[in-house]
Amino acid sequence: MAQNIERKLLAHIARKYPRPLHEMHAPKPHITERMRKRNAEEKKLFQILSRLPSWGIGRLFTTYDDLRNNAPTFWRLTRVHVDLKSPDMEYGVAWGVKTAEGRNEGYEKELLDANEHIWRLIPKHEEHNYLEYKAQSAETKEVPLYIPLPPLMAELEKQQNPQTASDNMEPMMRLLIKRGVSEKNRQKLADGSLV
Repeated sequence: MAQNIERKLLAHIARKYPRPLHEMHAPKPHITERMRKRNAEEKKLFQILSRLPSWGIGRLFTTYDDLRNNAPTFWRLTRVHVDLKSPDMEYGVAWGVKTAEGRNEGYEKELLDANEHIWRLIPKHEEHNYLEYKAQSAETKEVPLYIPLPPLMAELEKQQNPQTASDNMEPMMRLLIKRGVSEKNRQKLADGSLV
């Protein structure tokens, strides 16, 4: 059973990455001083993982860009697939659960930047600071549920539905906004509750 799952996983990775990963990521042609400094301080994810027991599964990692945020953003590594053909096994595919600004996304996804020089391992003695962080509720602003139609569309609507024109009601359309935990816009329903 486990071998069958592993074969399917390897077949999926082979379809997604037809060439070996270490051949796909060529060095950048123009390297700035900031990139040199970052590359000296930060490592590729698999450079760190190759020195950890069990390839670091279960450990917390953060990126160079996420260190500047006030709220912790990090990944808990769940599984890895190493490119065994790469020199020093420094390339591969990794999956984890992301916690962005203190809010856990709750599902596993692929770490897309695993082969970039942006990763840091969070030491065990600092993990509790990241895990015990309570996300603060973001300030929200209320957005209307319905807005008036643009003038041309309003005229077309009045021509198509003469009974709405006789009621002297302005034609409205429902405003759709992006919803999610980190979104700042909320809409008030007819009963007064915010969604």
